[in-house]
Amino acid sequence: MKQKLTHASFLIILMVTTAALLLILFQPVLQHPNSILFSKSIDPLKSYFNFSYYLKYDSGVRHDGINYPYGDHLQYINSHPAYVSVLKLVDKHLYPIADYGVGILNLTMIFSFLLGMPLLFLILRRFELPAWYAFLSALVIGFLTPQFDRIHGHFEMVYWFFIPLFWYLLIRFREDKKPFFWGSLLMLSGTIGGLISAYFVAFYFIFLVAVLIADLWIHRKQARQQLQPAIYVLVLAAVPVLLVRGLAGATDWVTDRPDNPYGFYVYHANLFSIFLPSEFPLKAFISKYMDLGFQWEGRAFVGLPATWVAISLVMMAPIVWLRKRQPDWSFVFQHKALLPYLLAGTLVLLFSMCFPFKWGFGFLLELLPPVRQFRALGRFSWIFYYIFTVYSAFIFFQLFEKLKAKNRQRSAYLLLIAVFVSWGMAAKHNTERATRGLFNENDKLASNDEEFLQRFQHAQVDYHQFQAIFTLPFASTCGDKLLFENGMTALGEAMKCAHHTGLPLVQSFSPRLSFAQALSSIQLLADSAIGKTRLNDMNDKPLLLISTKQELNEQEAWLHKQAQVFWEDQYITMSTLPLGAFKVSHENWLNHVADFKVQFNTPAEINTDTLPELIFYLDFDDQLAENTFTGTGALFKRRGELEIFNQKLPLPAGTAKLSFWLAFDNRHYDMPQPTLTVWDENGKQLSETKLNNRQTHNVFRQWVQISTHFEVRKNARYQLRIKGKYIGVDDLLIKPAGTNVLIRKSEGPDLFNNFVVDP
Repeated sequence: MKQKLTHASFLIILMVTTAALLLILFQPVLQHPNSILFSKSIDPLKSYFNFSYYLKYDSGVRHDGINYPYGDHLQYINSHPAYVSVLKLVDKHLYPIADYGVGILNLTMIFSFLLGMPLLFLILRRFELPAWYAFLSALVIGFLTPQFDRIHGHFEMVYWFFIPLFWYLLIRFREDKKPFFWGSLLMLSGTIGGLISAYFVAFYFIFLVAVLIADLWIHRKQARQQLQPAIYVLVLAAVPVLLVRGLAGATDWVTDRPDNPYGFYVYHANLFSIFLPSEFPLKAFISKYMDLGFQWEGRAFVGLPATWVAISLVMMAPIVWLRKRQPDWSFVFQHKALLPYLLAGTLVLLFSMCFPFKWGFGFLLELLPPVRQFRALGRFSWIFYYIFTVYSAFIFFQLFEKLKAKNRQRSAYLLLIAVFVSWGMAAKHNTERATRGLFNENDKLASNDEEFLQRFQHAQVDYHQFQAIFTLPFASTCGDKLLFENGMTALGEAMKCAHHTGLPLVQSFSPRLSFAQALSSIQLLADSAIGKTRLNDMNDKPLLLISTKQELNEQEAWLHKQAQVFWEDQYITMSTLPLGAFKVSHENWLNHVADFKVQFNTPAEINTDTLPELIFYLDFDDQLAENTFTGTGALFKRRGELEIFNQKLPLPAGTAKLSFWLAFDNRHYDMPQPTLTVWDENGKQLSETKLNNRQTHNVFRQWVQISTHFEVRKNARYQLRIKGKYIGVDDLLIKPAGTNVLIRKSEGPDLFNNFVVDP
């Protein structure tokens, strides 16, 4: 009875202490939760907006606040789908909370500590550590968590209690007293985690599988006896993954989402990101002799006490191995119940370091396609963080007990003081870094709409007349292949307007958006030669155009001139943009082409208002390719470098325009990189220019037009090379700037200035 009372007392003390520290750290937020944004940069603002807009205006699995008119699925836009759906029910049936999405999200992140701390305490207690020691250890491990730092942007990743929850429930399941009960809770936790973020169900799966592998290795001599328990654990691991993926797949109306994002081979952990702090006194000196760099996604510093444990293990292991014929590893595994978790954590750590994929086994990704969907493998090191810090706490307590048993009381307590002071300082630094610059005024997604709506009232404009919001400068992404980041400020202002009016955004900055839908958004700013396919799914109401005072490019400036400004201040303008602006410009282009055909009505393949011999055109119809832009052929190379031409050009001195069509192949996250190199007659390189391949709006079907103007030099040799994966090239045209060229195709549509003439 006394032991239970001690256990409960320290658990209560831990909760009270955690609450007090949270009150000190987050007092402004706890006082006015809806008035503060933890960050105003686009990623966190997007998370706030997606969560808040859904809570105010949407229901079901569909989020209609972005990617108008198609919307997007809750599971793919970092909007905490399971959680926000429950809150939606609360708002609808219990109490109105729809206007306080920002505050709810802020408080949830803060209170996640009150869920994580007792779970850490209970885990430490399961390994027979005394309550007072578990209290101190849980406190420092909890506030040192690498997930704390995600409070600046990746909000769902702040919910650090999920990993300790998976671990605690797995411990209880493995005790085999109530396996069905604890197993059911374990699967439920994995499923709920997966419906908050796909990363959590991935953490759950790989953790359980790693423990399964560790168990099979430890008990390899009793393989038959381990078969049935292994199947149980495998089922426990697989069911939540199948449920989450199955639910998302069954309710998703999109079939072409990106599945191989950039970062798999970049955003991973290494030894320095785990065992060294981001800053330490000798870092500058040591960096002169070795690379200590690491990606921030891989940061999961375990604290110097745990680092010393790791170093000691590495140094002692060969000594023990050499001294004994049958090495005794009890110095490492002093608690047998910890052994499988330590081995499992090590396996997960290797995975977070991109092992074995980065060491010549990249082909395995073809066999495991879901794995490559996680751009930040470094996050999986968080599992190792919790396991190894708990293990280190256990090791230090064993040393403490041994010193006491040898009547070295003073040394024993000095050891613990040193350990917890060091861990405490690391935790303090972690909290200071995580909370630095955190309390920003919520002037974007406030609960009161009246102040913002006065803009429309003063202008005598009814915002209901608009169907959606479009922003300039343009901001969007298409997986990681096309990226437009100049308009982040405008997109933030558009989110503010959408939050207060309910009008959806045409654009989306979600990396998991449908390729086709993302391309149709990007295409809205394409040349007038390209019909805007997205308009076919819109109604006839105008768009609300929100523009900042930033400099606009040529296409953006043209579109801005087609709109009528009705409100502006020193930061933004709001305008009415009729959809006819898009349609009329395309119709004018078609009429221009028709007039040109009448004027140059010849059977020749190339018709131009300049000398035909000055036109350089390659149709590649004699080449085999997986797909073509026009005609019967195109250049294609699966990977490497493809040389398109390397020769003198039949053009006079002056400005010329180069354009060609590059296949948009979604099997790789990046666009192939074209490079134009100029050589003089002696073979000396005069210039080398990487052509813009990521910020172009001229999209037609699954092809992107790459174009540039360049100066033609007499006797110079020009070389165009394209490097990358899945390179597809078709219809290359070089002509004097300002001239018109009509290319008549025997098969397929004609081209005018290298744009398809609609049939």
